[in-house]
Amino acid sequence: MTDLFETAEQPDLLATHYLTSIEDVTEHLRAASRLGLGVRVRSYLEAEDEDEGLAEHWEVELLTSSPVHVEEAAEPEPAAPAE
Repeated sequence: MTDLFETAEQPDLLATHYLTSIEDVTEHLRAASRLGLGVRVRSYLEAEDEDEGLAEHWEVELLTSSPVHVEEAAEPEPAAPAE
């Protein structure tokens, strides 16, 4: 049995951006949408200073196309029959 993710063609990575604010993430997502690019976003926590605790950061990957293909997207559940 083969894994669908192994056989599906993956989009090419164009660039990776490391961002520190959600406003910057939103701006990058809007720009990618306008250009028809795919994106993959990951968030992670990073220690700022020993006393200040953790800060949230984001990694935004710009791809040549969407990493989720139409065939892989979840099908909507059928509506319940009317009684």
